Amino acid sequence: MACTTAASLQHDKASDDEACMYAQELLSYFVAPMTLKAVIEIGLIDDLLAVDGRSMTPEELTEARWPRPAEAAAAVDHMLRFLASHSVVRCTTEVGPDGKARQSYAAAPVRKWLATRNAGQGSWASLRLLNLRAVPMGINGATPTEKAYGMPLVEHLASDEIIIKKLLEVYRGFEAIDVLVDVGGGTGSTLRMVTAQYKHLRGVNYDLPQVIAQAPPVQGQSLLHY
Repeated sequence: MACTTAASLQHDKASDDEACMYAQELLSYFVAPMTLKAVIEIGLIDDLLAVDGRSMTPEELTEARWPRPAEAAAAVDHMLRFLASHSVVRCTTEVGPDGKARQSYAAAPVRKWLATRNAGQGSWASLRLLNLRAVPMGINGATPTEKAYGMPLVEHLASDEIIIKKLLEVYRGFEAIDVLVDVGGGTGSTLRMVTAQYKHLRGVNYDLPQVIAQAPPVQGQSLLHY
C-alpha cells in the first residue's frame, strides 16, 4: 500500500499553488492587448512617435487632451508603465523637485507598427484593433453574460467560490486585523466566507442601498451603505 509522506503532501501543495498562479497568468493575458488598444485609440503611441524619440511625462501627454489632466495623467502613467514592461515604450524614472519619483516615456522600436499616423510606413494597428472591437453590450434586452450563462454578471461571479477559498487557504493577512471592509461587496458572500474562518473579524460590507437591502445579516458583520 502506498505511503503518503509529509514531503509528498508538501510537494502536492506546492504544485497546486503553481497551477493556481499559472491559471491566473493565463486568464490575465487579455490585459496587455486591451491596454495597448486603449493607448492606441486615444493616440498616445502617435504622440510619442511625433516627438522623434523625446521622452514625455504623463502630464505632457494629457494636458491638451483631457479637461482634468491630473487625473488622466495618473491613468496614463499606469498604462504606459505596464506597457514598458512589454517593451512597447521606454520608461525613465527621475526624482522631481518635490523629491518624488517621476516617470517619462519614449517610443520603443515597435512604435511604428502600432501607430495610426505614421506617414504610410505600415502598421498593424488598424487590422489588430478590429479583432478587439467591442461587441454590443445589449442584445434584445440581454447582456452577453445573461445570454451566455442565464444570469447577470454579478450573479455569475458569485456562483464560483473557488478563488476566495484558495485565497483563504494561503493568505494570512486577515490574522492581524480586527475590521475588514469590502467596498462594493454586493450581498456579502465574500465577507461571509472570510468571517466564517476568522471569527475575530468584524466585517463591513460597503455597497449601494438597494444592494445592501438584499444582504442577509451575518453575525460579526455590520452592513454599511452609501
